[in-house]
Amino acid sequence: RACSKKTLMNIHARSTQQSTKMLQQSSRSIQKKINKMTIPFLSLKHFSVKFNLRSGSIFRRASFYAVRDISIDIHQKETFCLIGESGSGKTTLIWAMLGLLPFYKGEIIFKGKSIKKMNDPVHKRFKAAAQMVFQDPAASLSPFLTLGESIEEPLRARGVGKKEREKTVKRLALETGLSLKLLERRPLNVSGGQNQRACIARALSTEPDILFLDEPLTALDAVIKKKIAKLFCKIKKEYPVTSFLITHDLGLVKNIGDTVAVIYLGRIVEKAPVKIFFSNPCHPYSKALLSSVLKPGIWKGKPIILQGDIPSLQHPPTGCPFYTRCPSRLSVCKKNIPDKKILTKGHEVLCHLF
Repeated sequence: RACSKKTLMNIHARSTQQSTKMLQQSSRSIQKKINKMTIPFLSLKHFSVKFNLRSGSIFRRASFYAVRDISIDIHQKETFCLIGESGSGKTTLIWAMLGLLPFYKGEIIFKGKSIKKMNDPVHKRFKAAAQMVFQDPAASLSPFLTLGESIEEPLRARGVGKKEREKTVKRLALETGLSLKLLERRPLNVSGGQNQRACIARALSTEPDILFLDEPLTALDAVIKKKIAKLFCKIKKEYPVTSFLITHDLGLVKNIGDTVAVIYLGRIVEKAPVKIFFSNPCHPYSKALLSSVLKPGIWKGKPIILQGDIPSLQHPPTGCPFYTRCPSRLSVCKKNIPDKKILTKGHEVLCHLF
C-alpha cells in the first residue's frame, strides 16, 4: 500500500535527472538560435590584398596595397553594398574573397570558422556556397552554349539528374523573366538584358548561400537597367540569399540595400545602414558621391565638386587617403591616417573631423 522511502527517493532522482536533461537540451537549442542571430554570416578582419610590381631591384621587389585593412560583418539574408569610384578596389576585394586573387593578410570568417589561407577546407566550403554575377553578361556566358545549357551547366557539374535539371532551368527562366524560346538561343542572338537574366538564373541554380553581384547593371541601357533592378528586388523578397553588391547605381542601393560601405583607395572610409547613410552621410567623400547622383531624393544639398583625380594606389597619400581631394581637410590629415570612429550602432567613419 505504501512505497518505501528508497523507492520514492529513486523516483525523485530519476525525475530530476530527466528534467535536467530536458532543460539542458532546450538551453542548447536556444543558445544555437542566439548564436545564429549574433554571429555574422560572413566577416572580414583586417583583410588586405597586395600586388608586386615588375619594377624594383632583384632582391627587393616593389609592391602596393590594392585593398588595405578592411573589417566588415555581413549577416544572413542581408544585402551588403560596396560603392566607390572605379579603381578603388571593389572588384579586387571580392575576387580575393573568392580565391581568384591571393590575399596578403587578414582573415575571412565564414559561419564562425576562420579562413587564413586560400583553398583550405573552410575556404572551399565558402566558395561552394557562393555564386557570382559579372559586369559583362555576354562575356561571362559561353558563345557555344545556349542560354538553357549555360543555366544547366552548374547543375550538371554537381551531378543533378536530367529531369531535375530541366525542371530547375524552366522554373528559373520563368522566375527571372526569360521565355522558354529564348533558352534555345545563344548569347550573340539575344539582348544584353536577356543575357544578364540568364546569368542571374545560372547563379541561382545551385541555391547559393551568398550571391556576389559585380556591377550587374553597368553594361546595360537605361530601360533594361530598370527591369533588372526590379528583378533584384524580387530576388531579395523571394530568395533566402545573402547578397554582396558592388555598384555605381545609388538608386539601386537605396531600394534593395541593408548596409552601405564606401571604399576609397582600398580603404573603407564609411559604413552605415542604408537609411542612416542616405539621411546623414558623414565622410566628405560619401557626401561628394551622393551629390553626384542626378536622381531626385538622393541628395538635397548643393553639388560637391572634388578637385583633382583619384591618387594612384602605387603612390597613396601619407596620411588620410582622401586628403588631396578633401574640401574639409585639416593639417593633421596630411600626416596621420585617421582611426575608425563609431558614431552610432552600425555607423562607422574613417575621418579626423569626428
